[in-house]
Amino acid sequence: MDHAGISTQTVVEKKLMREQKLTRHDIGREAFIQQIWDWKGLHGDKITMQFRRLGASMDWDQSFFTLDETRTEAVKSAFIQLYRDGLLYRDTRLVNWCCALETVISDIEVEYDDITGRTMLNVPGRLKKVEFGVLHDFAYKVDGDDSQELVVSTTRIETMLGDEAVAIHPDDSRYTHLHGKHVVHPISGKRIPIVCDPDLVDMTFGTGVVKVTPAHDPNDYACGRRHGLSIVNILNKDGTFNSNCGSEAFKNMNRFDAREKIVQELQTLGLYRGKNEQHSMRLARCSRSGDVIEPMVMPQWFIKCDSMAQRALKDADNQNLVFHPESAIKDWNRWLENIQDWCISRQLWWGHRIPAFKPVFEDISNAQTIFGTESGDGPWFVAESQEKASQQIQQFMAEKNLHHLKYKVVQDDDVLDTWFSSGLLPLSALGWTGHLLPNGSKIPERYPTTMIETGTDIMFFWVARMAMLCTHLSDQVPFKDIMFHAMVRDAQGRKMSKSVGNVIDPTHVIEGITLDELQATLETGNLAAKEVKRSQAQMTKDFPNGIKASGADALRFALVSSTQQTRQINLDLSNVASAQHFANKLWNLSAFYTTRLPVVKHTSSITAESVLAQGLAGDSRSQMTLAERFIMSRLADTVSRVNAGMEQLEPSVATDMLRRFIIQDLCDVYVEFIKPSLFSEDPRATEHNSRLFKVLQTCFDASLRMMHPFMPFVTEELWQRLLPETSPQATSIMVSSFPSNHELGLWKDESAEQDMKVALDLIQASRALRQSHQVPMSKELPFTIWTSDPSLLVPGGALEQSREYLSHFTRAQGEIAFIDGSSAGEDQQGVSAGSIVHVVSPKVKLFTSQSAVQKAIASAGAKAPDAPSSSSSQSGVTDRAKQHRQELQRLDRKLGAVRADLEKLDARVAQPQYLERVPDHVRAIDAKRRHDLMAQEEHLMTTIHTLRGAVALE
Repeated sequence: MDHAGISTQTVVEKKLMREQKLTRHDIGREAFIQQIWDWKGLHGDKITMQFRRLGASMDWDQSFFTLDETRTEAVKSAFIQLYRDGLLYRDTRLVNWCCALETVISDIEVEYDDITGRTMLNVPGRLKKVEFGVLHDFAYKVDGDDSQELVVSTTRIETMLGDEAVAIHPDDSRYTHLHGKHVVHPISGKRIPIVCDPDLVDMTFGTGVVKVTPAHDPNDYACGRRHGLSIVNILNKDGTFNSNCGSEAFKNMNRFDAREKIVQELQTLGLYRGKNEQHSMRLARCSRSGDVIEPMVMPQWFIKCDSMAQRALKDADNQNLVFHPESAIKDWNRWLENIQDWCISRQLWWGHRIPAFKPVFEDISNAQTIFGTESGDGPWFVAESQEKASQQIQQFMAEKNLHHLKYKVVQDDDVLDTWFSSGLLPLSALGWTGHLLPNGSKIPERYPTTMIETGTDIMFFWVARMAMLCTHLSDQVPFKDIMFHAMVRDAQGRKMSKSVGNVIDPTHVIEGITLDELQATLETGNLAAKEVKRSQAQMTKDFPNGIKASGADALRFALVSSTQQTRQINLDLSNVASAQHFANKLWNLSAFYTTRLPVVKHTSSITAESVLAQGLAGDSRSQMTLAERFIMSRLADTVSRVNAGMEQLEPSVATDMLRRFIIQDLCDVYVEFIKPSLFSEDPRATEHNSRLFKVLQTCFDASLRMMHPFMPFVTEELWQRLLPETSPQATSIMVSSFPSNHELGLWKDESAEQDMKVALDLIQASRALRQSHQVPMSKELPFTIWTSDPSLLVPGGALEQSREYLSHFTRAQGEIAFIDGSSAGEDQQGVSAGSIVHVVSPKVKLFTSQSAVQKAIASAGAKAPDAPSSSSSQSGVTDRAKQHRQELQRLDRKLGAVRADLEKLDARVAQPQYLERVPDHVRAIDAKRRHDLMAQEEHLMTTIHTLRGAVALE
């Protein structure tokens, strides 16, 4: 369990202010940290509970907390080792500063608002909104010549108090005469240089003049370094101006109050040149507090990343690190090739305290005189404890002949970036502390691990840092395979945010929650009152009826099924509902199995491990029906494809194949095809039915075991129900073997699948023919099948094998006639001119007698309410039956179109260059369309099945 430094501290700070109107500084470090431990005791198990409810398979006895003794020792050792290796140092540099939290934050904790024009926004700690999206213009007078001026533009006019120069392009002919000159600062009155900088200035933009504030802008900071400008911090940690701002009038004034005052001052001086209220900009904000980020120059601890990044790049190039998907390596290379040194210190109290110490002299002038550190920042000594640091300091003072000075040793107040301790996880999770372990080595026995699975959003912040730190400390990459999952967003593709109100708690989807309960969760959090109201309004829009209980299995299956070829999952709860419907299919299949079991007196099963031993060997294939051979072949193919999907780290391939096999092949074909035999009262069918059930259980058992990684709860429950009727097996499906190609590959039978396709096409054709002529299934029709493919007619051919199925499912009158059309046309060999024809394929046609159709219609009209009638008193039941047939016709056409679209989409996605050439947002659209099509297909199949049952009774 991660201690989550900044986010946890922020939550507890807000709680402290809300409940007691106190800050952490009011109660002190020790008391505040105790409050965080108390809060963790109450809420720390929430994530664990969510994982358990989701069915995560973990060794819970091995759980740990990242601030426990072992991990704390590991962090200290890593920090000290990096320092000794010359990779860790302290420097004064520009960092992302959050004034509300008063700490440095990492790049991943910075969010950006895209603003197009004047926008008023709330900022923490201010009652009045602040203006953004406005570009201010003001003038600098050239020193010694008030008639000349340089006009600059800025969105942060308050930072002009820290301007140390104005920059022009050296090739800009408008300002050639000003090279080497100065301008006068309008507030402080000091002279600041005009510098020529082709990197900073775009002479085609605006006036071609840029103000330079080295201490509060990253581009200006680089410019200041290039030109040797003073880098003067003008802000206090809380966002107020300090004494370096050049004017007592602005000292201790809030930066946004100063923004307004400076505009007024410049207007008074006649130097304000107006503003552009249609300026587009990206506003950096702290993801934790919502505050506007202030770039600030401060002393911090940094890690040199160049050499470690080069090794991580080399490991990826040499396939020591393998990415899934492969396209992720582009981002990996881009980030690591342009890596900057990593600021690892945070001005927080919750976290791993930095193991660095310094002497604080009784007379501060001693430090300034001896070490030249006016701020008292150093010298620093890195050590495991204060005692060891004191020894280092004593030795240092003796060497400098300063042992007579009085001082005390204090530890750095700052803590380490949480990503630092997280970056050590592959080592520290296995017990690494930097010291010898019981195995006689510093490296844990189970290190390195095999694979990490995580989100693309933290590739650099976590995965790359693990690769760099752990490889440096152990001389081995921490893992081989790196699998990235798609980021889960809301149904509209927006990032989930508590302030927006679109966060979906997995337990709410699992257990269900009403709208009132959902909105009440916001009132117990740390959101401001306005944010609560806004979030509640969004919840009302997104979940007007609350969230329906769908169970963990449905949520897991929906999420995994949505991962195909995309970086983003838009969590549409309709997809979860579709997955729940699929889970219900498994329950229904189990119910069918268990209710029919006593009837057929079946007491032994054929599990995937024992297919050969139970008598379904190849030599018995000739005794099996087409349905049996078909479903065993489909099972073999499904096992092969599911295993391939899992091996290639594409679990969505596995879920798609399993859904299709269970619904389309097992339930809609095999179960329906064996029902007539299972429900038969003929005693001679017992032996045959026993084998049918063996095949059914083989398929059901294998399906449950393949489904278990995705739907652990329902599969365990249903699999346990199989146990009383099976030979001895593992006590849990979790530890049973996964179906393999070796066990089931021999059942692959392309001819059986082709023969079954012929039969299914004919059955579908007969139903289409009936629907087009409004002949109910209750009326038998004489059918003739004409084919120009003689292989379908030979003994053992598709038509002979499926004769009984065709007769039953087409509701044929008498025996179906087969005609060999390979040597003669359909107008010969018994096909009368008065027949109605339905073209099944270029080589297969289905005929029925037109007179028989008319007779069936007339008969239905006389005896049933669904026949067409010219009577004006036609009953409502007749109308309903007619509507049913028309609806079936429409649904069949729609199902065909959906399947055609699905096949086209699958073919496009399967193209080798799809991942590389298709943009992420297009892949996301394709993935959503695919899941929508699959949901439509499943819904249509269910509706058609139900409607056909109703039509058959009419």
